[in-house]
Amino acid sequence: MMCVMRHLAVIFSVVCLILPTAIFANEGGEWDELLTPSMPYSMSWEHAESEQTTESEQSVEDQLTRVEQEILILKAEFAYQNSDHNELNNYIHQLNSMDILPRFKERVARLNIFLTQKKNVLNGMDTTIESYLTVTGIQPLQFPRGGGENSTIAVLLPLTGTYEQVGNQLLEGVTDALTSTGFVGTVVVLDTALYANAFEVWQLAKAYEPNFIFGPLRKTFAKQWQSLSTGIPTFYFNEMKFLNGHERALSPSKVKGVEVLMRFLEAESYQNILVLTDNHATSKRLEFAFYSLWHASEHTGTYQQQPIDKTVGEAVEIASNRKQSKARQLWLQSLIDVNLMFKPRARKDIDVVISFLSERNAIQVTALLDFYGFSDIPRVWYPIQIPSASFFKKNLPSLHASYAVLPAYFQHNASFSSPEKNEFSNDTKRFGLFYALGQVAVKIVNNSAISDGLELYIETEFGAIRSSSVGQFYLLPMMYWVNQNNTEVLSKMSLEISIE
Repeated sequence: MMCVMRHLAVIFSVVCLILPTAIFANEGGEWDELLTPSMPYSMSWEHAESEQTTESEQSVEDQLTRVEQEILILKAEFAYQNSDHNELNNYIHQLNSMDILPRFKERVARLNIFLTQKKNVLNGMDTTIESYLTVTGIQPLQFPRGGGENSTIAVLLPLTGTYEQVGNQLLEGVTDALTSTGFVGTVVVLDTALYANAFEVWQLAKAYEPNFIFGPLRKTFAKQWQSLSTGIPTFYFNEMKFLNGHERALSPSKVKGVEVLMRFLEAESYQNILVLTDNHATSKRLEFAFYSLWHASEHTGTYQQQPIDKTVGEAVEIASNRKQSKARQLWLQSLIDVNLMFKPRARKDIDVVISFLSERNAIQVTALLDFYGFSDIPRVWYPIQIPSASFFKKNLPSLHASYAVLPAYFQHNASFSSPEKNEFSNDTKRFGLFYALGQVAVKIVNNSAISDGLELYIETEFGAIRSSSVGQFYLLPMMYWVNQNNTEVLSKMSLEISIE
């Protein structure tokens, strides 16, 4: 029992440190002085005192619950007193998720009434300007470039549990990039996997008074964090449906990456396209996204999509029109009843072949195109899954003299220039992407021309960056020429249009 009481004494001591001393004075006297005149507070404290029981009659859990709820209620009441609507909303949201003790229900109910009244007042105000800034507009991103003694950056990522490897790769990418840019402020790192929700993380993070926040990565956590309306510039590693003016977001996007193909077609002036797809859902999704871009660009050429229903060979034969050629030969031969000397011909109106295929199907395409008379036609592979470096090395002859759309970090992983770089690991294959995201995030926030720009397409050493009109950034793959005879197996092709 002494140990328990000692534990409770420590908790109350901490509360005393973070809240004014008057809070713990006689509630029937000095408490009313902490309330604003507009905050009616007519609770019968005598009745409240009669409901109290001694600590010795309560379980440890009940005592801890009482302390926790008391702290949240006090914080909510101070937020109301200071007209801090966002904080008031956050505290009440947290309280409403709890099983409130009977002694506190009246105070919590009163706080909910205050919050509702505040929302009604705000809804009646003219928020045209605010809406323009936070909903349809993008504000300059206040990032502490270079830092200083008073600059603090908080990195909030899951560093343990399911997201452990991903979170740590992101963290390493961010911290390495900050170091390389010469940031000299304070970097605070919090493992969000250790907390039940974003509210708990915010209660700790705001004590450091951060100027900028990187995170959160988990979708549900990102939504929770955004709902807190902290007012602090935040950079999410997520694809967000909505962003406030002082927020930015970055995520990889295979679907958005089909823009790389469109830029390639335009750069090479290709018009007539043959597209190969298989039955994988990702293959179909990528082809649909690519066709939508192609159709919107109003190309004058032809677009043929050929699905692989059974084998790659059969699909290429159908696409080449060789089957139709054979059918015409058999028809004519039966009509005139004479054996004809015949060689099937492949069509000549295809400029480029694009494949949205798996590894297994992709390595068959080059040989079959050559066999069916398409040896001079350029071919591009857009993998539906990032290939392993070991697979790429083993099947290099099948991919030789073709184009491939791959993440930028893959170029380093698949370099054959030295024996050391031939050692591939699953970590490099899977998590190189997240290190790249951390690096690109710092590159974006350090350059206002990028972070505040709209509809940008920029190529970096980590891949192409595409931005939307609301501050959502996407990290895209890059186009490479595959040549097994060169020291640099993957030669990057720049598709960025220079602006004079």
